[in-house]
Amino acid sequence: MTADSASISTGTLNSTPLRATIEVDPPESAACVVVGETDTAAEVTRSCTGESCHSEITIVEDESCRQTYVSGKRTETCVCGTIGEFDCAFDVDEVSDGALVIGLVVPDREVLGEIVTTLQETGAVVRLSRLSHLEGDTDATIEIDATSVTEKQREAVELAVELGYYDRPREATLSDLADELGISRSAVSQRLSAVELTLIRSLVNRE
Repeated sequence: MTADSASISTGTLNSTPLRATIEVDPPESAACVVVGETDTAAEVTRSCTGESCHSEITIVEDESCRQTYVSGKRTETCVCGTIGEFDCAFDVDEVSDGALVIGLVVPDREVLGEIVTTLQETGAVVRLSRLSHLEGDTDATIEIDATSVTEKQREAVELAVELGYYDRPREATLSDLADELGISRSAVSQRLSAVELTLIRSLVNRE
């Protein structure tokens, strides 16, 4: 394996169900009531009916928890509504640094790629946090082409891993990474998203 490629354990990702975790920054047009309520939530229980979205949110503040309820009208660029158009099971697990953390089970990698692409077409920023074979088979590997990853993007990802940005629970935020790199929070997000998109496209064989 060369320095410009990466190998990850995936099982037979081609045609078997996958479990994925993605982080989605909703577009402003989505008017997401959950993200509008809080930048950080330990748990989200949602109930979408028709054109309405109702959610119970558990917010952690000063080592204590409180629950609040929010509701609003679903829009054309609603994240949950967009994902709901596909053949998959999903739920919003939490809100982290202003992003919806969504767990999905999809039939195959093609569907995952279509979900990510459609979300991006609505104006959302999508980051892939975790991907695994549903049955936990770790015998097979896949080569990920990372030749298009720039040095600045690689630096951002390496720092994110080092500081625990991808850990659960998360040990660092986008703001922490931005302070370390001396750049804006949005610039960090863009660099991480670019690397994660490279990973996704490699998995779904998209150019």
